[in-house]
Parts: sequence; C-alpha cells; structure tokens
Amino acid sequence: LAYIEWFTPFPFNTRFKTYGMYKITHLGERVASIIPVSNIAHSVYLIPKFGPVAPHHWTSNNILEECDTFLVNCYIDRHNFVTLR
Repeated sequence: LAYIEWFTPFPFNTRFKTYGMYKITHLGERVASIIPVSNIAHSVYLIPKFGPVAPHHWTSNNILEECDTFLVNCYIDRHNFVTLR
C-alpha cells in the first residue's frame, strides 16, 4: 500500500510558458488516500513555486506542508517527458 496526497489536476493545454511545466496546488485541505502500489503508474517530481527567494524555513521534511503551489517537472526523466509533454 502507498500513502498518496492529492493535488489539483493540471490541464494539458496550459503550461507555464516560461518553464514548460504544469502548476498544481493542494485541494484546499490536505486530501490523501491509501492505495495499492500496483495502481501507481509512476511518480512525478515536484518543484516548489516561490518568489525571488525561497523561504529559509522550508526543508525537505516540511515542504509539502509549507508550500501550496508546485510545478510538475516533466523534464526529470524520459518517461515523464514523453507522458506529460
């Protein structure tokens, strides 16, 4: 089994023009599920979206709670690139 946190779906026709990546956000309150690992097609790499300077209190341990908006990195590997582009 795997613990999954759900984010907003990203529309395939609207990417950030500057980055070519999709923006996702939390669904208001944290929405999570426990699902069979066999239901997972593949993982995605999330980049926290922030202004000119990243907040100093963000760490790898708290970033999912502290940041509300992420970019989905479709360039991280060939599978994501082909699937998400």
